[in-house]
Amino acid sequence: MRILYNLAFIIFGIFYLPYLMVTGRYRYGMKDRFGFLPETIKSICSKNKIIWVHAVSVGEMKAAGILAPLLRKAFPSNTLVFSTVTHTGNKVAKTIATEKEGIFYLPFDISFIIDRVVKAVKPEMFISMETEFWPNLADSIYKSGARLILANGRISNRSYPRYKKGKFFISRLLRKFSLILMQSDKDAARIIALGASKEKVYVTGNLKFDIALLDSDNKRLELRKKINLDENEILIIAGSTHRGEESAIIECFARLKNEYNDLRLLIAPRHIERAREIENILTKSGLKPVKISSLDIGQSVKGIKSVFILDTIGELRSMYSAADIVFVGGSLVKKGGQNPIEPASMMKPIIFGKYTFNFQDVVKIFLENDSGVEVDDKEGLYSALKLFLDNPGYRNKLGINARDTIIRNSGSSQRTIDLILAPFIFTIPSK
Repeated sequence: MRILYNLAFIIFGIFYLPYLMVTGRYRYGMKDRFGFLPETIKSICSKNKIIWVHAVSVGEMKAAGILAPLLRKAFPSNTLVFSTVTHTGNKVAKTIATEKEGIFYLPFDISFIIDRVVKAVKPEMFISMETEFWPNLADSIYKSGARLILANGRISNRSYPRYKKGKFFISRLLRKFSLILMQSDKDAARIIALGASKEKVYVTGNLKFDIALLDSDNKRLELRKKINLDENEILIIAGSTHRGEESAIIECFARLKNEYNDLRLLIAPRHIERAREIENILTKSGLKPVKISSLDIGQSVKGIKSVFILDTIGELRSMYSAADIVFVGGSLVKKGGQNPIEPASMMKPIIFGKYTFNFQDVVKIFLENDSGVEVDDKEGLYSALKLFLDNPGYRNKLGINARDTIIRNSGSSQRTIDLILAPFIFTIPSK
């Protein structure tokens, strides 16, 4: 079975890897990906008992960052190492790991590569964030005697049909996990239907709801000073936007600007390499793009045609504190949306489009608690923005509701640690 999987992976890689290299997704960490770990990682792993935490990209790594302090406290004799797939995830990991901990890119899931890495890392525990299924990785870690744990797991509407088609293989993989912690009842039911043992599956909630409890520092005044905004100016932040959304947002802003002189806009693309593309859209629309990376503190950007572009990694969450209204991107186009929890934790009124299938349960909670507004299209976005601008009291109410929703749904990290610590979960499942 491993031979066939290896062959399929290699054939796929031959055709797809050049695309990943050109787009920059796999441009970094190629030595790691082929199983040649840095000497620093080998040294850390040779001298310590290891808990290996894997998170594919930014969102998952941020969830790992919520769990990391609790893991250190619960397992003081162990050392954490973090692996990730993307370069942006790797950068986030560097803000989470301590000086004594290690970070590397996840090797390609080919048996002889994975086996060599697992032998070098020698983890006592492997924690996979959300739903990262790598058959050779799971098999190799399981055979090494380490405990496999799935934390903050979720199965979206989009991925569930694909998983069902491969249920025979998925079920074999799931049997290797000692503990499976899912975000919602629906996620739990789906993973059980895919073959997970019911006795090993628990619902712990979404780790990302705990984000407000870890960092409540408000940088609003500092950040608004950085971009030279007065307190009476209203800043709209369009966060994690995708191609096809910026044009709609810019058009709405241009229309509203005719009526609200103090209105400002900041666009934060999901992929910062698209900053130049957004500059061109703004220029063609008669607006002046201002990149945050090239902005001097206190520099005057008072022109009514100026629009900010956040073209740096890892600053969107803190930048949300400067906002008065937030649009969460990836939702006006069929990308599945982005997580609204970060702006909600800062009491921001939130707008998102109807394509939020990647965060369906989170969005449902927000809508049920009057903590956000869902729109269908560009005209809906315009109407929602105008509603917020005309009704500051309603805007503030939604922000307060959003924060309250975060607090009511927090606690997942402690539930996760409690279950990891529970003695009965450390029994290695039979093959």
